[in-house]
Amino acid sequence: MLEKGFIRNQENENSKHQKLASIISKTLLYLGAIVLIGSFIYLLVNWGTNDFLIGMLMPFMVTGLGLILVSWLISRAYSKVHR
Repeated sequence: MLEKGFIRNQENENSKHQKLASIISKTLLYLGAIVLIGSFIYLLVNWGTNDFLIGMLMPFMVTGLGLILVSWLISRAYSKVHR
């Protein structure tokens, strides 16, 4: 197997997948943080109309938390050594 290159290329493919997962995880984390912090800042700036804004911004807050959770799951899945 080693002579034909199957084992050598397998290690290279795993590192490519790990790098791609790291980039995607960081992108989702930053995007989720921006959405969550942006919605909180918008809520604080428009303090007078809280009831309307909470209903309007709740999907954005849930989406921000969901993106952060997916980022955490991706980084956790690819941080372990695959055998």
